[in-house]
Amino acid sequence: MAKNEILNALEKNLDIIEKPKTEVNKGQIINDTENDIEYSREKMKELIGQSSEAINQMMALASESEHPRAFEVLSNMIKDASQMSQDLVKLQKVRKDITQEKESSGNTTNNALFVGSTAELQKFLKNKDIKNVTE
Repeated sequence: MAKNEILNALEKNLDIIEKPKTEVNKGQIINDTENDIEYSREKMKELIGQSSEAINQMMALASESEHPRAFEVLSNMIKDASQMSQDLVKLQKVRKDITQEKESSGNTTNNALFVGSTAELQKFLKNKDIKNVTE
């Protein structure tokens, strides 16, 4: 059997229904992105607040016990809280990159290079002159 015959038989027997294409506009994507980023920001702020409370409690525990492991845990907690704060700032950059279109300063060609023979260059320049005269 030919490939087309097999595909036709499968479509006939399996009742394949084409799923309609759904189009998503850019505004909806930006709106969803804004909602997701706002949710992430709120959760990160909550975690930073909770870690501050936990650091204060761990600091008291480490001072009372004077155990080296307690100070090691405290050090890691401070490092993690610092990392979360940095991630919160990075989230703003990600938001900007996703939601704002990149602005281009136009097409600036600094070094134009023609690759071809001199005859082709002369033909190109001659055609360009003819176009300029007719305009």
